[in-house]
Amino acid sequence: MIKQIVSALKANQMVSGWLVSETATVSSQVFYVMQKKETTRRVETREYQVTVYHRHGEQHEYLGSSAFAVSRKSTKSELAKKVEAAVFAASFVKNKTFDLVKGERKRSWKDPADLSDPYVLLDEIANVFFAAATPVSRFNALEAFHSRQTIRILNSEGVDLTKTLAKINIEAIPSHDGPERKVELIRMYAYRAVNLEQVKKDAAAAIADVAMRYAAVKIENVATADVILQGDDVEEFLRALIDDYSYDSIYQQNTDKRIGDMIQKDIRGDALSIGWTTFSKADAFDRDGVLLSPVRVVEQGKLMDYYGANQYAQYLGMKPNGVFSTIEAACGKTTIARMKVKPHLEILALSGIQIDTYSGYIGGEVRLAVWFDGKNLIPVSGFSFSGNIDKALSDLVLSKEAFTSISYRGPKCLLLKAMDVL
Repeated sequence: MIKQIVSALKANQMVSGWLVSETATVSSQVFYVMQKKETTRRVETREYQVTVYHRHGEQHEYLGSSAFAVSRKSTKSELAKKVEAAVFAASFVKNKTFDLVKGERKRSWKDPADLSDPYVLLDEIANVFFAAATPVSRFNALEAFHSRQTIRILNSEGVDLTKTLAKINIEAIPSHDGPERKVELIRMYAYRAVNLEQVKKDAAAAIADVAMRYAAVKIENVATADVILQGDDVEEFLRALIDDYSYDSIYQQNTDKRIGDMIQKDIRGDALSIGWTTFSKADAFDRDGVLLSPVRVVEQGKLMDYYGANQYAQYLGMKPNGVFSTIEAACGKTTIARMKVKPHLEILALSGIQIDTYSGYIGGEVRLAVWFDGKNLIPVSGFSFSGNIDKALSDLVLSKEAFTSISYRGPKCLLLKAMDVL
C-alpha cells in the first residue's frame, strides 16, 4: 500500500512534498466485570495517513498542507483523486514556507519484545488489583490492554524511519458500597515494563481513595491551606508551566518570556528544572521525522530553550528538537513525609490544573482530597483552590521521592503554599 500511495503522490506534479505514516497495532484486550473475566479480544489494525504539501503564491511564499486517511482497499484511481483533492485544499492554506525534514538513511528502533502471553500478563495484573479489594470496596469494572505498535513514516526528502513501541493500559473503576449509597472513581494507569510491586501500590491506592470518597465531607472553616499535588497532577502542572515555550507558542507571541529569562521570581523554595525526554530508546523520532534527544527547557528556574515541531522551529530560525510525549523534571530536597507534617490539603482527584501566567492565576476544581488539620485526617470533596502563580512558584516545594510513568519522570509530589480554598 505504501508503494501505491507514494506512486500516486509522485504522479501529481502539483505535489511539492509529502509525508506518509503507517501505524500497525496489535492489541490484546481483556474486560472484567465485578472482578470476573467477561470478554477477551484481539484487535489488529493498520492505518495510513498522508499529508500533501503544495507551494503556491506569486513567489511560492506559501506552503499549504492537507491530510487524508487511506483505506487498505483504496484503488489507484481513488488514491489519485484523494491526492488531487488534497492539493486543491492545500492551495487555500497560506502557511509561511518551510522545508520538510531531510533523511539520510533508513533506520528502525524496537522496544525489547516481551515473550510472555499478553493475556496471561493482563490476568496477572488484574488479579493484583482484585487482591486489593475489601468486602465493601472492590473493582466494579477493569479493562486491560496490551498493545504493540509499529509506526513508520516516510517523506519526499528521504526520511524512512520505523519504531515499535509496547505498553500496557489499565482503566479501573473502584467502587465503595456503603449503607447509604454507592460511590465510584475512575483510575487510569499506563505501564511500559510491568512492575507488580508498583501495580500493587496502585491497586491499594485506588481502593483507599474510593473508600475516602465515600467518607468525604464538605470542607469547612478553611480559608487558606498548603496544597499537595501528586502523580498525574504533578505532571499536568509541569506541562502547563512550559506549554508557552513551544516554537509555535513563541511564534504566535503567547508569552513575553525569552531564552535567558527567569520563570521563577525570588526563589525561596525549589528551583525548577523541566525538559522533555523519550520514554524508551525506541521512542526515537516524532511525527515529522525529527530525531529526538532530551532537551532542557527550564534549568534552575531559567528558560533555557524552546521546543517543538519542525515547521515553527524554522520560522524562528532554530534547529527543531521535536515533539515529545514524556516530560522530565528534577526532584527536590523535601521528603513527602516532611511535606505532610503541617496542616495541608492532599489532592487525590483533581478536574485539572488551570494556569494563566498573564493574569497570574493558578487553580483547580477538587473532586477528592484529604485535609490534615494538624491532628486528624479528614476526607473532603466539592471545592476548589486558587492562588497567584508567581508566588506559588517562588515558594514551590518538590518531593525528594520520584515517580515514573510512560509520559513522566520527576517528583512524585509538590506543595503549593497558602492557596485560597473556595
